[in-house]
Amino acid sequence: MLHLLIGPGKGKTSAAAGMALRAAGRGLPVLFVQFLKDGASGEVTALRQVQGVTVRHLPFHCGFTWEMTEEERRKTAAACEALLEEAARSAAFLVVLDEALHALAADLMTRESLERVLNRPGETVLTGYAAPDWLKEKADYISCIEKEKHPFDRGVQARAGVEF
Repeated sequence: MLHLLIGPGKGKTSAAAGMALRAAGRGLPVLFVQFLKDGASGEVTALRQVQGVTVRHLPFHCGFTWEMTEEERRKTAAACEALLEEAARSAAFLVVLDEALHALAADLMTRESLERVLNRPGETVLTGYAAPDWLKEKADYISCIEKEKHPFDRGVQARAGVEF
């Protein structure tokens, strides 16, 4: 089944990590893949310590997509495609593709490569701000996380253990 965790609110990665913990707690194997992140978030740090959870991420810090040079885009796209290939081959019960929707929207992965992951058996979770219509139609679950209020609006910067 396909789960989409979308929207402009805080907590999509944390919700996906919660799903990973739930599955691992039942003895089910999990692959948690982060796109466009360097694997330094608190959720990923904790997930690495959980038996049955495998964490993958880009092997480098890629920065913001809108600031990438063409060479950085090529390098990041190749790394994203390699992560998708691993996910497509995975026998894990749950595969989480964190920020895959942003990578897809930024043309750093192809629809065809993503669909290979979606065609595998088991549960698949994608996170990001928005999903294209074809993915929404394919999804079994769609949860939209909206921000009503956030300290960032008052100038408070992201805090370790809360936002990352």
